[in-house]
Amino acid sequence: MPEREPMTPTEGRDAAAGRALRFARAATAAIAILASATAFAQSASLDDEALADRPISKVVVRGLARVTEREVLNNLRVTAGQPFEAKAVRGDVATLYRLGQFDTVDAVATIQPDGSVELAFVLVEQPILKDLQVVGNKLISDQELRKAVPLFAGGPRDDFLLEQAVSRIKDLYRKRGHYLAEVTVDETRLKETGILILRIVEGPRVKVKEIAFVGNASCTADELSSEIETRSAVPLFVKGELDEERLVDDVAAIDKYYKDRGFVDVRVDRRVEISPDSKEAKVVFIVSEGRRYRLRAVVVEGLGAEGPKPLVVFSDRQIRDLLAIHPGDLFTRQKIDKSIASVRDAYLLLGHIEVEIIDRTVRVGDEAEVDLVLRIRENRRTIAGLVTIQGNFLTKDKVVRRLVRIQPGRVLDGREVEVAEERIRGTQLFNEVRITVQRPVAAEQDALDTPEATRTAAQADAAAPQADAAAPPADPAAGTDAATAQQRTALVRSEVRDLLVEVKERNTGSVNFGLGLGTDSGIFGEFSVAQRNFDIADAPESADELIAGRAFRGAGQQFRMSIAPGSEVSNFGFDFTEPHMLETDYSFRVAPFFRHRIYPDYEEDRATAPITVSRRLGDFWSVGVNTSAQWVELTDFEPDSAIEVFDDRGPSTYATLGFFVKRVDVDRPFRPSRGASAELSATQYTSLSSDVDSFSLVRGGYTQFLTVSEDFLGRRSTLKLSTEAAHIFGGDAPTYERLYLGGRSFRGFEFRTVSPKSQGAVDPTLPAPNDPIGGDWLFFAGAQFEQPILQNSFSGVLFVDSGTVTDGVGFDDYRVSAGFGIRLYIPMFGPAPLAFDFAIPLVKQDEDETQTFSFSAEIPF
Repeated sequence: MPEREPMTPTEGRDAAAGRALRFARAATAAIAILASATAFAQSASLDDEALADRPISKVVVRGLARVTEREVLNNLRVTAGQPFEAKAVRGDVATLYRLGQFDTVDAVATIQPDGSVELAFVLVEQPILKDLQVVGNKLISDQELRKAVPLFAGGPRDDFLLEQAVSRIKDLYRKRGHYLAEVTVDETRLKETGILILRIVEGPRVKVKEIAFVGNASCTADELSSEIETRSAVPLFVKGELDEERLVDDVAAIDKYYKDRGFVDVRVDRRVEISPDSKEAKVVFIVSEGRRYRLRAVVVEGLGAEGPKPLVVFSDRQIRDLLAIHPGDLFTRQKIDKSIASVRDAYLLLGHIEVEIIDRTVRVGDEAEVDLVLRIRENRRTIAGLVTIQGNFLTKDKVVRRLVRIQPGRVLDGREVEVAEERIRGTQLFNEVRITVQRPVAAEQDALDTPEATRTAAQADAAAPQADAAAPPADPAAGTDAATAQQRTALVRSEVRDLLVEVKERNTGSVNFGLGLGTDSGIFGEFSVAQRNFDIADAPESADELIAGRAFRGAGQQFRMSIAPGSEVSNFGFDFTEPHMLETDYSFRVAPFFRHRIYPDYEEDRATAPITVSRRLGDFWSVGVNTSAQWVELTDFEPDSAIEVFDDRGPSTYATLGFFVKRVDVDRPFRPSRGASAELSATQYTSLSSDVDSFSLVRGGYTQFLTVSEDFLGRRSTLKLSTEAAHIFGGDAPTYERLYLGGRSFRGFEFRTVSPKSQGAVDPTLPAPNDPIGGDWLFFAGAQFEQPILQNSFSGVLFVDSGTVTDGVGFDDYRVSAGFGIRLYIPMFGPAPLAFDFAIPLVKQDEDETQTFSFSAEIPF
């Protein structure tokens, strides 16, 4: 082999460079080959476009130890065979987090050699809580605190539920006045041992000792104090609790109070100052009143589908006449809301049930004046179509239909929809009631949105002032509004819409066992069978149908049979009412009963068979006649019993015939806070025995309910004013039919003792007893203020009762009492509250028998 010549330095460098280049090319080729070998099995981001729409070949779950794979897969929407979608995968990740079983959840997508995607959910399970402990608590027991913790030993850790537990425990302490209570989680012990320890620092009980207001130049502190719920502590009477949620409500109440008085720019905040010993607090409400605004003008705008348009149903002037606020008035939210409600009612009356009214406030210049802009979208008028009733499986259609006073083919009064719902709820036959107006089924052709209608409406607006000027002086507005309204009504496009009445029936039958007691009636037990949706014509076809409650039900009639034996009063009877006799507006009621009553010196047995026929006149008025046959006997007299009562011992029988008229207009039937009720009746008693006379009785009464205040929770402070008068004439009534007051009817005096007294005893050798014998004239007037204390279940009352009972019309022997009491409203006991009152006579007669405490309670088992 020939010997190589030595290379020059330049040639050596070139050779080395060549070798490096060849090595780099070889390495690149190797990397390319390796990359091509793994290109079909690589992980990618969920948002990688290379994954989109590739089929998922497999879904795997990794990291499970305690939770089963089936439980995880059951909560996934993504399955094998579906195209890959990043949004769906993220949704499954969120779902797994919500299970509360996992600390972390990751989704890994891997492209397989065949082009499909393998989706893996990598999970880290939450640690298991081995035990749950609370330490540092003295005021609240461990058991009560654990009830507030939604975690349990043996379950997984859940940080959301853990924060919820801390918040709940703090709330428990704040309700007990421990405003500074702190709750912490021992994270170290939890991570190391799995034991959840909640450490509680109860702190001192914080009482509100002072409430102050800053910046209230226009309203006094007393005025603002009456609007808030937070109260300063008063020993034995007011706890003075410091409640954060109540403070938030108080700030909102003060803000509303100012805005209702024209302070549009008012700002309200509060500050809590804790004393050095952390036991007392001063609450300071900070008010920045701003200026008090007045209304400068009202601007009315119509809204159409494409923007502003003239009003068609009403003119601008008619809208302004409906408002409760006028230029120059203080700009108050209360008047604005009342104005909007008035305008809406006007549209609803004409069938525009979808009218939209938007109010906007525009500040004007530098003066404290604003313009009120009302933007009204009138929408179409609605003609009532068919009324369909659903959900009344046992109740007959007619029972519901007669309460929905909407006639197909006529303009739908939108107000009647809400009123009908309330009317149906008032029957207490259904748990749920909903009336919905369905989509249009037909529309009259013509012109609400056409250019011609818009031009004609604009012409009517322009012609209104001229028509006003040309109107007769005696009645400037007569005919103008009517003519304009007729022109506008002709432009209104109507649509026919059906109504759907959906009800959910409740169990209206009941078998009741109860216990009642009261200062007027003693103790008595009661067994009763009642059905508020009775049907006397629906006889059962089998015993199973009767037991299942499918018989004697569905016609809206009312039936009750009761047996109530007692220590002083025993009643036995039944009551049947048909509210629509023979499908008319007349109602029929028959309620015979037998009553045995034990008085201190004698006993009374009474059997009565009354029949009443009445008719409602609209929603508020009703008139009727009643008649009855009665039998009365007095027995078991004591020697010192009143001779007047002994002379009426009977037995006696007589018949009655009477007439009555009532008006009831209250917001709620069982616990009214607004409205009034009035009744006037006249009854003729005709004796069927020779030992008693015939006589007449006239009785009238009136009660007014006023809402004094209402808070954000709907709790209403109410004032009840009541008066009653009755007079017997035309004959001498027996003592058992005369008039009495006392007990629950006149608190502060013994039962029936407000009355003329006896002039002699049965035994003439004994002195005349101080027994009541009744009078021919009764008058009563009273006032009662009720203030909710704890939600709507516990209230306090203050009252004043006054009145008299005498033999002649007048106000001799007048009496007055005053006192306080409490009311317990327990739904399971019925709508009537448990009443406990303390009264002190302020004006009384020498022979009166007083009674400080009186109560009435009926408790079902």
